[in-house]
Amino acid sequence: MTDINKYSHAAQIWALKKSGEVGPRSFRALIAKFLSPEAVHNAEIDELTAIDGLGEKRAVKIFEADQYLEQAENFINSLESQNCRCSTTFDPGFPAIFEEMNDPPPIIFYRGALPANDEKRVAVIGSHKATPEGITFAVDLGGMFALKAVSVVSGLARGVDISAHIGAMRNGGKTYAVLGSGFNNIFPEKHKDIADEIVGNGGLISEYPPETNVSTGRLMARNRLIVGLSQAVVIGEVLPDSTGTIDAAAFCHELGKIMFILLDGCDAPGRDNSGVEKIIELGAIPVYLRDGFDLIIKSLV
Repeated sequence: MTDINKYSHAAQIWALKKSGEVGPRSFRALIAKFLSPEAVHNAEIDELTAIDGLGEKRAVKIFEADQYLEQAENFINSLESQNCRCSTTFDPGFPAIFEEMNDPPPIIFYRGALPANDEKRVAVIGSHKATPEGITFAVDLGGMFALKAVSVVSGLARGVDISAHIGAMRNGGKTYAVLGSGFNNIFPEKHKDIADEIVGNGGLISEYPPETNVSTGRLMARNRLIVGLSQAVVIGEVLPDSTGTIDAAAFCHELGKIMFILLDGCDAPGRDNSGVEKIIELGAIPVYLRDGFDLIIKSLV
């Protein structure tokens, strides 16, 4: 019988994920039943099949996941050589705010640092096709948060995301970029230099190991982490086809997290504000940057 306790929590979780095909929701169900990853690895097959929704085929894969532990530990130990570390839901430095999610990541990878649990954080997101005016507002907003010692969380995407990161760093603030890929495949590639700068002024965070390529599904999945890592969400310029931003707003609504949307620029002649209207329907509080900034700051608890 495998001695599970000689392996790190990270290796135990990674073995369940890679060999047992355990995702965030399944992991949460397993821990609710067994309380620890060690107990999951030690569970009997009939105990696993008794869990609703797991299914016999996946239960067998989880039961056999201890055979992957040595390989998983080697993988975890290799991260340092790739300028990367990991944190699990059982580690003291893991962002506690993730536990408010229905499907928190059991393990995350990061370069730089993770935010402290007492660190105030706001997500700033919006269209990757932002207009020059929308980009200016995002840069200004990121800088204003920096001056209030509020960290900016975003997704390194073109347009609003990257502008908010730049604005925060320009004013000496912290910023965290949540990726839909591994750190060795920064997307978009032209943002790699800014990603490197973020490492020294906050950190890069991902659910995915360093060599993972970007995909549409992973970019959409990371939206929930951007929202989940933040105490409030501010949506900058949004267009009718800003599906990623609207998806993040829907997750914000599902989570019951406070959300604001900037109306600056919405009165431009011929502007299609249907995307803005969708986000307001999801519960976003409409504000103008000049008058609404103090309200956003007061919402951070």
